[in-house]
Amino acid sequence: MDNLTIFHDKLNQYPVIFSLPHSGTTIPDRMKQLLQPNIFLPNTDWFLREFYDFLSELGFTVIQNNMNHYVADPNREDIAFEHSGTYQTNVVYQSNIFGTPIYAQPLTEIEIQERLTMAYYPYHRQLEKLIAKKFETFKHIYLIDLHSFATYIADFVIGNQQDQTSSKEERMWLTTQLEALGFTVSDNVPFKSGYITTHYGKHPDISTLQLDIRYNKYIDTREFGEEELRQFNPVLFTESQNKMKYLAQQLLKELS
Repeated sequence: MDNLTIFHDKLNQYPVIFSLPHSGTTIPDRMKQLLQPNIFLPNTDWFLREFYDFLSELGFTVIQNNMNHYVADPNREDIAFEHSGTYQTNVVYQSNIFGTPIYAQPLTEIEIQERLTMAYYPYHRQLEKLIAKKFETFKHIYLIDLHSFATYIADFVIGNQQDQTSSKEERMWLTTQLEALGFTVSDNVPFKSGYITTHYGKHPDISTLQLDIRYNKYIDTREFGEEELRQFNPVLFTESQNKMKYLAQQLLKELS
């Protein structure tokens, strides 16, 4: 499998790019050799590629990461890879989100740079190419970064740095659509958005939003801990997927 999967809007008819930087599960052999025995790599966007597969069917441009974001995280700034950093700041994590060390020995600088070359820079290069392609047709474009999370009170969290990376009206349109489908929504709490939304949102002609869905709205109705997930509740999954496909169709109407 390639490190990335890209679905092109071949006619370049929609000014929208969907990004899934944490959806991959592939781990290279070298990394497997370095992992602690029986370590869990939780907090992946499990099954998110499958959940949003309708986006490419509807004709949207989509970029998906196939590498596990524990290899290197495209949603972190590339200067933040020091050994002393945390899961929340490192591009290449030294521990998982529960604070459990991932490796028997700290990674070397060479190994970290190899990870960046393998899984970080290629994601951003391809995303920049997709953005440039959109600007061939459109003066203003939209980048929506898709994620999931384990625990919070809301079904969805929309992050746009307190309306700094997109307008309040754009955020509220999405909030209203989600609430009309029966979901609860939190705006910019606890996630204001990550590096992708913040970085590309600095461009005056790119509106960016981060959209996170809670695990128990599409994977299973239970609590989640330090674990890796292998299956989902198909009834729950399909019910929420159909709602989100309807929302995407509403977006197409807005764009037409």
